Amino acid sequence: MTIKFKEQLKGKRILLRQTKPTLDTARRMFEQVEINRKHLAPWLPWEKFTKKVEDSMKYLFDKEKETNEGKKIEYGIYVEGEYVGNISMFDINQTKKSGEIGYWISKEFAGKGYVTEAVKVLEAYFFRTIKLNRIQIKCDEKNTASKRVAEKAGYVFEGKRRQDSYCEYYKDFRNTLVFSKLKSEFKKQK
Repeated sequence: MTIKFKEQLKGKRILLRQTKPTLDTARRMFEQVEINRKHLAPWLPWEKFTKKVEDSMKYLFDKEKETNEGKKIEYGIYVEGEYVGNISMFDINQTKKSGEIGYWISKEFAGKGYVTEAVKVLEAYFFRTIKLNRIQIKCDEKNTASKRVAEKAGYVFEGKRRQDSYCEYYKDFRNTLVFSKLKSEFKKQK
């Protein structure tokens, strides 16, 4: 069964709007990547492959295929009408009732709780409407901001995957931290 994802999800201070393969969306995304390269580069290897608007457009078309298959959905994060980053649920597995959240936000809006709010809005939709049982967040051990988001959103630290990938930015192997939340834990937080 393919999932029909909601176009928009609302929080108290943010709006999550489904990203679509349009020139306007590609331009907005590319502009934020261009402005935030130093901020994104240590954590997101795709930053270096995003060299022009067309690269963002190609990404959006590729992502749309996964969205149509019910495997991934991505939302732009908007604060007072301004596009400031993305949040996605990917590796959606309806049989296992699980998925993973990934996110990024522009440096100007980082550290203000917008990503934590976006995580909570997205998880609520997926636990209540899509009926997932487990959602995970993974991040580089050195990415303290991403780790804080997972902790503030109430995700449980499961462990560290030691040297599980190579980080070209740091020219070294990286450790990945794994956090998760179960539907039962989500219900208790309400």
